[in-house]
Amino acid sequence: MIDESARDPSSKLWYALPAGFFGIPIDALAPEPGSEQETHLEQALALVLGLAPEDQRDRYTGALRDVRFMAAQMRSEGVIACSLGMHYADDGSSASSVFTVALRDIDWAPAKITAVRAVTVRESAENVELLTLPGGRPASISDTVITMPALEGMPSHDVYQCNLHVPAPSGTQLGVLTLSTTAVGSRKHYRELLAGIAYTVSFHDPLPEIERAARGDSANGAGGGADDIASDFG
Repeated sequence: MIDESARDPSSKLWYALPAGFFGIPIDALAPEPGSEQETHLEQALALVLGLAPEDQRDRYTGALRDVRFMAAQMRSEGVIACSLGMHYADDGSSASSVFTVALRDIDWAPAKITAVRAVTVRESAENVELLTLPGGRPASISDTVITMPALEGMPSHDVYQCNLHVPAPSGTQLGVLTLSTTAVGSRKHYRELLAGIAYTVSFHDPLPEIERAARGDSANGAGGGADDIASDFG
């Protein structure tokens, strides 16, 4: 089953998410000032506020303002995609998570050095592991538990965060995929989930090869799909 997002011509990085995740349109929530998209967003927000109960309008306004601020903050940090996840924890309760994808420009270096350097510069990184992705590409994965300070109306709490670093074949970009959740007791599940996503990450559109393989004609043409992908990845 292929999601329609896989056919987005503006994609910069491809990956597969398991069931239970739905995308957040951060570009639509943080449009360029003065753009047509900003006008449409303002109209949509005005409609939402107009439907809100009068005694809750200030609360809605604050929540919408916070959402826009977070979307703008993510964009400023190079985040190109964000999804919310809802899954069952080991004890049967529901557990929510946030999945983000950032694409950052970096100085050129061999891919393996970049993968190691990316994870070692994180002061709180734990359980560091090097991965070998399809095509022999290196990646690194690590995790940590962060204690969030108490805020108004919200007590201090722990957040589990797992980070995956995948260097681009060009050597000048780094994909950073992060999975965060307050379900710290299910950290093993979430690390395995992100490690599984790692093997689907691609910096070039893999869909044509996947569709040819599904039709059973991947052997047609020189080299075949696997060879083409391997050569693209270097």
